[in-house]
Amino acid sequence: AAMLTRWADGCVELFEMGKSKNVWNWAPAAACIVVVFGFSLLFHYQAPYHDHWDLIPFYSAMQSGDLAFGDVFALHGNHWHASGYVVLLGLGELTGMVHGFESVASVVFAGLGFIALIRMLSRSMTLLRIPNAAPWVFGISAFFLFSLDQSANWLWGWQVAVFINLAGALWVIERLTTGEVSASRTLIAAIACALSIYAFGTGWVLIPIGFALLMFEGAHRTRQGHTALAIWVTMTGLLLVHFSFALTDTAAAYSTTSMPSFLDWGTWIGLLHYTFNFVASPIVRFARDSALVAMLIGFGVLLWSIGTIRVTRKWQIGQAVAPFLALAAFSLGSGLLTAIGRWEAFGVQHAFVSRYISFGSFFWIAVFVLAIFAIAMTSHKTHKRTFAVLGLLFILKLGNIPSVVQKSVGISNQISIASDQLATSYPDLTPETYAILHSPFQKIEPRLDRLAADEVSLFRARRKAEDPEPAP
Repeated sequence: AAMLTRWADGCVELFEMGKSKNVWNWAPAAACIVVVFGFSLLFHYQAPYHDHWDLIPFYSAMQSGDLAFGDVFALHGNHWHASGYVVLLGLGELTGMVHGFESVASVVFAGLGFIALIRMLSRSMTLLRIPNAAPWVFGISAFFLFSLDQSANWLWGWQVAVFINLAGALWVIERLTTGEVSASRTLIAAIACALSIYAFGTGWVLIPIGFALLMFEGAHRTRQGHTALAIWVTMTGLLLVHFSFALTDTAAAYSTTSMPSFLDWGTWIGLLHYTFNFVASPIVRFARDSALVAMLIGFGVLLWSIGTIRVTRKWQIGQAVAPFLALAAFSLGSGLLTAIGRWEAFGVQHAFVSRYISFGSFFWIAVFVLAIFAIAMTSHKTHKRTFAVLGLLFILKLGNIPSVVQKSVGISNQISIASDQLATSYPDLTPETYAILHSPFQKIEPRLDRLAADEVSLFRARRKAEDPEPAP
């Protein structure tokens, strides 16, 4: 308690110091991005890993000229990964499937999403007349968006689809919360929404969020608004029709049989429990029994922040707060969608899979940003308790990082050892040597043969070894 009090006093003093300097505005956010970029380059998975092997048939078809554009829209489980496939196949063609470039692409797409987030933050700060909050909200948003406790996603090239999905979500919300409905902005949002859905299934949450934002902006009152609503309805209909056709593919048949019974109250309790664990995971993955408490604190801070902002800036609250409530809704909706597909088969603890931290982080960005707005608009020295609560949440967030990073780096090291052995000795190896690379249900030898024949991915080392030295 004493440590949190001292931390809160220091925050109050720092908040009052020349914080409008441009360098200070951007330094914390830039540091977060640089750290993730360097981490991804150092520890990226140097070979296909688990689901990533499912890309190899697409790569083979592309090399033989048999890949049709429509092939990349085949469902993979409950998801489309078409946006991710296009990026991965393009990078595979350009780089010989050097997987470090896939991790770089993930950082790049996260950066594109961060641009949208910066625009939302800047617009809200202008409306609320609190420009001095910039270093705080830019820094904390970058810290969550580029956090290392989602290291499995940064290091695994297959997960570039996650960051395409998140970038699309951020641009949908940014384009639909500008304060003025227009057909052009809605069209851009619709394209971003489609790219998000075609990357990862959580993108479906954006459809009701988009409708809600359009109605909040008064789309039903103007001719431009009617056009915008027509665009959104058309996009929704096309996506639903496409998805219904995709479900007829036998490869995706389990998607239609894994739905829980929604008529049972126990189902809803389980789904909500899973959802709260999913959203709390970015804060308390390492202390899972605290998930419900963390969510209650998060909702409490949100309500306090909105109430404080409403009292101080009554007329601007809607436009300033809407983007961040939409971010929180995206996290909660993503958790519920994931629960519908995963809860019954895997239980509520499955929600703490570290790969899901990327989706839950939006909720905590909203919590921190709105709390900082509320503090910045009122007497800062009266908010030591709020600083202390935020400090506690921040410390918990820091506690998430070591265990996840340690596990992901450990997997990376094992993959590196296996890929080196494969590159030098395949096929004269026992399957146990490279078991780390795939699940027990996958048979990857035909796909390894293809990579070896083309000397791509982990077999690029052979090409380098066989290339003659240039003449002096």
